[in-house]
Amino acid sequence: MKKVATAFLTISLLATTPVFAAEQESNPIQQEEGMAEQEEYSPVKKLTVDEIMAQKGMKSALESFYNKFPRTKAYKIMGSKVPTSRNGEELNEITLFLESDKKEESFYLYFDIEKERITAYIQTVNNISESELPGKVQASLDKVYSLSPETKNLKLYSSFMSFPTIEGEEQLKTYMLSFNESGKREEGKTTDKEFDITFDETGKVLYFTFNRLPLVNLQGNTKEEKAQDLLKRLYEEEANEYKIKKVNEISKDDLSDNSTNNDFSGSIVFMPLSSEKEPIVIYFNSKDELTMSQENTRDFLEDAGLL
Repeated sequence: MKKVATAFLTISLLATTPVFAAEQESNPIQQEEGMAEQEEYSPVKKLTVDEIMAQKGMKSALESFYNKFPRTKAYKIMGSKVPTSRNGEELNEITLFLESDKKEESFYLYFDIEKERITAYIQTVNNISESELPGKVQASLDKVYSLSPETKNLKLYSSFMSFPTIEGEEQLKTYMLSFNESGKREEGKTTDKEFDITFDETGKVLYFTFNRLPLVNLQGNTKEEKAQDLLKRLYEEEANEYKIKKVNEISKDDLSDNSTNNDFSGSIVFMPLSSEKEPIVIYFNSKDELTMSQENTRDFLEDAGLL
């Protein structure tokens, strides 16, 4: 199985999921990243089913897809035309969304207008229970529970698995889980303790964020030492392949005008020794408590001024 590092596909998936939409409302860091990574998008034009099927090459492309997933022929289909610039290359795509009646499964398809074929698609399956998680993912989740014992008492309220395929090559499955005290999706700001976490199928933690849940079981006297310990706890021997590149701190003057200063006051960038791996950024709050960890691309970090 080959893993292709494609920021576009990740953001395309996340931006079309309710979990990410909810996170963006309460997470200014991720909202900024989402906007940055989507690059230059022109206004989206929604398409009717007739307009979708009238597109040259669409019928045969969909028939090929339906042959792989016969059940999807009965799924509701929606689409939009999204001229896009990525990595300096102009693309002209139609994005399709197929969803089952019960909304338990959906597919996001990317149809290249010039090539007249589907170049990538993402399968998502909603409401994945903890008992359905692969063993390696469950083991990583247990590591996170050990970092903050209170998390064990929280309830899973949103979960899904995503499975991308790019140019016919299957990528790693990704599991995204959200927990809070009520076990229900809350609208707007709440006082709930909660956390969101994303793993790939190997159990590697790609992202997590904690709200009102300090990570208490970390060794070290400084935030840098605790961040290093966090990497060791999550990635074990692989953590030795990362070194601190830069610590970014927001000034107290800026924090005084920042309504989210309790959640975010700076970041610690860990750069991998290998160019094949992505940097890991750990965020901390005004109390120097670690609140969030995320893989990011070098390009994004440079654009954001974090390197």
